[in-house]
Amino acid sequence: MSYEIENRKHAFTAQRIRRLLPEPHIHSHLELIYLKKGSGTAVLDNKEYDIGEGDSFLVFPNQIHYYRADNPLEGYMMIFSPELFEEFKELFRKKIPTIPVLHEADLPEEMVNLLKWIYKKRNSGLQYDEYTAKGFLLAILAQLLSKMTFVDNPTDQDAIKRILNYCVAHYTEPISLELMAKELYLNKHYISNVFKERMNVNYKDFVNQLRVEHACSMLEKDMSVTESGYASGFSSVRTFNRVFQKYMMLSPREYKKQIE
Repeated sequence: MSYEIENRKHAFTAQRIRRLLPEPHIHSHLELIYLKKGSGTAVLDNKEYDIGEGDSFLVFPNQIHYYRADNPLEGYMMIFSPELFEEFKELFRKKIPTIPVLHEADLPEEMVNLLKWIYKKRNSGLQYDEYTAKGFLLAILAQLLSKMTFVDNPTDQDAIKRILNYCVAHYTEPISLELMAKELYLNKHYISNVFKERMNVNYKDFVNQLRVEHACSMLEKDMSVTESGYASGFSSVRTFNRVFQKYMMLSPREYKKQIE
């Protein structure tokens, strides 16, 4: 399973949710989830948390997270820059919650109505409505954060994002731990441990998964098997076939026939 580094164009977005991203991702914004209906599992920095109806889940900047849910969901998602709220900017930068889940009893009584109002105002397109939405979100944050306890933000959070960004930018090239360590000014053993301990994946597997996903998109665009392999960063067709088979459970040629 690969990781996605999201580059958020907007400082603040509000949306209704029917599903949550099952792919691990990371961004420099905060992410507030509220489930009105449904349940699932939220995975944050390789720790699992059950979330259900009436629960909220708060992700701080640069935390790797994703979700698993087998049932339909209904709720709201707010994604916003820490720079929007001067009152909490230092907290967002230096700390993370010990437990990112808050249950219904710890939430504002009018949580659903407040989020509905924020969603409506943020998406109206009117300037003053945007200010109103931010004001209500600030009020919600003040109540949520007062119910949480915090620990120091791990010092490697920024390094993790730099490592992931490097892999996503260079996976079609011949990259190695040694080269990455040199270009990022990090120790190669440290990088290897980051993958194993913080992301629960081997470095080579991570890069190969990125390459296989890219190869799939190339095959779907009617590129040949050989061209797709080399374009995705594999050094030989033989290696491409072996790695593709490992992750997709069929060969590149079989995959191409399926989509023709």
